[in-house]
Amino acid sequence: MHVIYRTAPLEEVLRIVEYCRNYNVKSGGIFEVYPDPDEILFMIIVNSCSETDPNHQLRPLGAFYCNYSGPGVITIEDEDPHFDGAESRKRHVAAIKQVIDILLKEGFPGTHISFNDLRTLKA
Repeated sequence: MHVIYRTAPLEEVLRIVEYCRNYNVKSGGIFEVYPDPDEILFMIIVNSCSETDPNHQLRPLGAFYCNYSGPGVITIEDEDPHFDGAESRKRHVAAIKQVIDILLKEGFPGTHISFNDLRTLKA
């Protein structure tokens, strides 16, 4: 189920998209950014990471979408309340929400954020 998670000024949303582009998988980060052809809508995949295990293979944790429902709107694929999914799926959704919150608060140019200690994935 696609739901609105946060709204922010369009400039703030574009700032976090740029942050994710700068810290993409190819540059050693955890993000994959997929824009639409007009670069208005963005799908951002967040991968799991481990700084303690250099051989750890990145795996998709989840995704969020910027400007999909409107300018400045951040949406996610939230769990369906009628679907009896795995507990880990609920933690992944919570982790994506936490990543979005961190990006909005701290994702400024030149800032390095460590996402290795997401409290939602420690169970």
